[in-house]
Amino acid sequence: MPKVAGFYINSAGKELLKKLKALFPEMEVKKLNKNTLKEVWEEADVLIFVMATGIVVRSIASLITEKRRDPGVLVISEGGEFVISLIGGHQKNSNLLAKEVAMFLGAKPVITTASDLKGIPAFDNWIKRCGLKVLNPELLPKTMGLLNQKKELSFFVEADFKSKLFPFSKVVSNVREADVILTNKRTSFSDKLVLIAPNLWIGIGLHSEANLEEVEKEVKELLSKSGFEFLAIKGIATIEEKCNHLVLIKLRERLGVELKCFKKEELKEVKVKNPSIKVSEYIGVESVCEASAILASGGKLVVEKHKFRDFTVAVAEEPYSIKGKLFVVGTGPGDPKYMCLRAVEVLFEAEVIIGYKRYLELISSFLSGKLVYSLGMTEEIKRAKLAIEEALGGRIVALVSGGDPGIYGMAGLVLELIAKLDEPLDVEVVPGISALNACASLAGAPLTADFCVISLSDRLIPFEEIMKRLEIFAKSGLPIVMYNPGSKGRRKHILKAKEILLKYRSGETPVAIVKDAMRDSQKVEFIKLSELSESHGNMSTTVIIGGKESFICKNWLITPRGYSRKYR
Repeated sequence: MPKVAGFYINSAGKELLKKLKALFPEMEVKKLNKNTLKEVWEEADVLIFVMATGIVVRSIASLITEKRRDPGVLVISEGGEFVISLIGGHQKNSNLLAKEVAMFLGAKPVITTASDLKGIPAFDNWIKRCGLKVLNPELLPKTMGLLNQKKELSFFVEADFKSKLFPFSKVVSNVREADVILTNKRTSFSDKLVLIAPNLWIGIGLHSEANLEEVEKEVKELLSKSGFEFLAIKGIATIEEKCNHLVLIKLRERLGVELKCFKKEELKEVKVKNPSIKVSEYIGVESVCEASAILASGGKLVVEKHKFRDFTVAVAEEPYSIKGKLFVVGTGPGDPKYMCLRAVEVLFEAEVIIGYKRYLELISSFLSGKLVYSLGMTEEIKRAKLAIEEALGGRIVALVSGGDPGIYGMAGLVLELIAKLDEPLDVEVVPGISALNACASLAGAPLTADFCVISLSDRLIPFEEIMKRLEIFAKSGLPIVMYNPGSKGRRKHILKAKEILLKYRSGETPVAIVKDAMRDSQKVEFIKLSELSESHGNMSTTVIIGGKESFICKNWLITPRGYSRKYR
């Protein structure tokens, strides 16, 4: 969660910022003051101003230095109609926050960065998320301009890169055809953006007399002579006995990298190209630098052992992979205003969105700048497998599921498939308003206590089994929610269900028929159980059968919870 501060100049602005505390609970709310603004500018990630844009521009003009250091700035009109991403659109995620704030307020986001306007993801954000280093940052604006123009970037990949590339890209085999070079090696191309994958582990064995300046100098020269880029260093590896050696601690701090230390028993298990009898006699293992580099990288040795006066160095390359994440997102009834805030946040952040085409149409405002896969009604397994594949490939994926993903949704299928995998994958199930919630709210209060839920779709479960379950529910006397009461191929299922229900319930039992809940075409109808017919069975309708105590009053289907004993 970014550190957010809000500024106002009048009571209307103050009240609007208080409302935004639902989004940013830790947000400090302050009246605009020159000295206070200067203090907060150095500390906050994002500043939100509720006032005229001109006032904001004049207030922050002298504070703006460099976009990587400055906070993001949002400006909200006093009436709450517009949310403007003023600065830090990509670097500080101001564009994303502007969209989230606008969604929350029911306002219009104002985004002016070229990539967002053209529906292209932010390339600089992707670089940052992947942990890649830009060798020549002066070419980044030009490359992003090229992306906006071509809507695609050509990559030449030289490092051991195991993840999927930027969504709007293609791989070329000729480096001269590339817009971007992704490598861990030195390159002579000065007219192409060079991204360095930090995946080299420097294995070091050293004596107590080793000198920091000499170690750093020789490591740099060895990498250069071997054709590798110094920025590609991910970490330093050594034997456990040398872990607290001051030279290694200082070198790690200077380079800003990791330090891994291994036990003798671990190093002994590694086969190396240049074992040393002398080292074995001295510390009990045949190799420190080569063995520790190989262990740390989990990859291959790319620079064999080099001996210097008081230390040895070897280099190993780690397969470079990016951590992806899979969100299974409940989008509720379809209208974005009925989505939970977490779902909105996830859909804006996702690089890839996958779903049933009808559900994607309902959330079209979230699809700009994403890699979108739209699949048909019966392709749930294909959707789930595709989502898992994309997430394992290092992308942030939102698999869309209408309603709540855990109630007749995609969550169960996804987790079943992941449970069979050996590879770890970060998964988050984001809840949504299910049809039973949406339809019950439109019908009144039919589900105030215990109730039953059943789907009449027999695509996955035999219809005979569904009818057995329904018979048990019917006997209970509890309200029953029926999903998928019918389709073109299942015209008679609802009549079979009615037949079973009438064995245990009166024909006068109140029933609510809710079609297209929370959408423009929504329709709510109240009937008796005896009136239930084929016409009420379709995939966009949910049927709520009242329980033994349910009744209709003032266009509400009400099921008492038992409070009458208390309020009498």
